[in-house]
Amino acid sequence: MKNKQIIIAVAVVVVLLLIGGIFIVLKKSPAANSTAEQMASLDEDVIKLSPSDIGLKINTLSNNHQIKFTLSKAEGITHIEYELSYEADSAGGSSEDGDGSGRITRGVAGEDTIDSQSMYISKVLDLGSCSSGTCRYDKGVTGIHLLLKVTKTDDKVYQVEDTLNF
Repeated sequence: MKNKQIIIAVAVVVVLLLIGGIFIVLKKSPAANSTAEQMASLDEDVIKLSPSDIGLKINTLSNNHQIKFTLSKAEGITHIEYELSYEADSAGGSSEDGDGSGRITRGVAGEDTIDSQSMYISKVLDLGSCSSGTCRYDKGVTGIHLLLKVTKTDDKVYQVEDTLNF
């Protein structure tokens, strides 16, 4: 009878230790952090710059069907990521989100490495789609928003935003 009680007591202690250990591991696990906490942490790591800090200029080309951007103060920048977004008329006359406005949000994203240049000029970005040398440009584009993630030689990431309305 005494041996049975000792075995039961040991089994209870082992189960409690296992439950406690699992709780501690889950509490310390990065996966247990909420997505909101992770996003807030990422936003805190990004330093905001003004467009003038890097000499950012956005230019339209080809009757507002294409754009390119330049950084006239690119020294110290090693890498950029860009997201260009804009609204255009929907081809079918109604928006994809069903609000009936006839407008649709479109975008272009990319990245580039900058090799110690004092000035950077992006490639030409089409406001539409091109395939086999034929381009179908979006109609009714009235403005664009450009978001840049800039990595400098100090390995810090900076963010720059600018808008061009036309």
